[in-house]
Amino acid sequence: MEHLPDQPPAVSPDSFEDFFENALCGFLIADREGRILRANARFAGWVGCSPHELVGTRFPDHLPVGDKIFYETHLDPLLKMQGCFDEVALEIAFKGGKRLPVFVNALERRDTPNGVIHVKFAIAKAMDRRKYEQGLLQGRTAALASSEQFREAVALREQFMAILGHDLRNPLAAVESAMRLIAKTPLDEKAMGIMVFVQQSLARMHSLIDSTMDFARARLGGGIAIDRRSVLLEPAIRHVVGEFRIAFPDRTIETDISLPEVVNCDPQRVSQLLSNLVANALAHGASDGTVKVCAVLDGSEFVLSVANCGDPIPPEALERLFQPFTREDVRPSQQGLGLGLYISYEIARAHGGDLQVSSTPEETCFTFRMPRWLP
Repeated sequence: MEHLPDQPPAVSPDSFEDFFENALCGFLIADREGRILRANARFAGWVGCSPHELVGTRFPDHLPVGDKIFYETHLDPLLKMQGCFDEVALEIAFKGGKRLPVFVNALERRDTPNGVIHVKFAIAKAMDRRKYEQGLLQGRTAALASSEQFREAVALREQFMAILGHDLRNPLAAVESAMRLIAKTPLDEKAMGIMVFVQQSLARMHSLIDSTMDFARARLGGGIAIDRRSVLLEPAIRHVVGEFRIAFPDRTIETDISLPEVVNCDPQRVSQLLSNLVANALAHGASDGTVKVCAVLDGSEFVLSVANCGDPIPPEALERLFQPFTREDVRPSQQGLGLGLYISYEIARAHGGDLQVSSTPEETCFTFRMPRWLP
């Protein structure tokens, strides 16, 4: 009779590495914010780059825009709340615009209830299932072949975005009211952490809804609505800068603000434009560099500029910088929907002004100019 060993055979030390690199599915290890720490060759091949090039990029930035929005607003909060999600149908964006349908599973590894060591992603192809869906989409595209039908479909889509953004505010307001009531009750440390997380997610959802509605207003032809009045802008400008100094205490923000006279404008929209530009400068500029904010009156014009040092913006990116949803192409490692500069540009247009950018190895500067008075 054949003798059976009492112990299983020893596993080769490099067997995990072989499995990780040569498996038929993609594997990623990321930090709490979704930044990739390690990727296998399979996933890197799908997106058209090397595993080393993926390190530091965020997993959702390798998704098409629609899937990216779904991940940021639904999957990421779900992952942080329950520690995992499984068999979610998404698409991976290839270089060159192609897409690969996949099923994604994610699991957080924690050393404490609130301490995330890393997040593991397992990604499998879903070609057959998506072929049927793609066939339906292709049939729908063929049915909208005529230019009139296509224009009607675009208008309906953008109207839907506007209505959706508006109607989402009511349930969000209800959730916020509930969280305020919960905050008044005694909570243990874990419950307090969950409450803070939910409040942060609500604030992020409000920001996404605001951006979506502004985008819809601009694309529907009416442009972004503004409420112009004659105001002293300096307090509003300094307030925005002050908020960023509190939020980023380790960053230097210098100001040159001289606005002794009133400007006819919408101060909330000008503050929104400035906030977008400063956030952009902090995100894309050198981490040890200075951000400079200048707001002055130049004859009959109001001039607002935000400058930062760091790597210059490539010339091919400058051409489409103010178009919507361009961030994943220009800066693939950053969060958000890529609407900030587009909305800022539309705010400038709504004021009868212009937003321009110059970028050199020494400095990148965005400059907003508008007439001080209505024409």
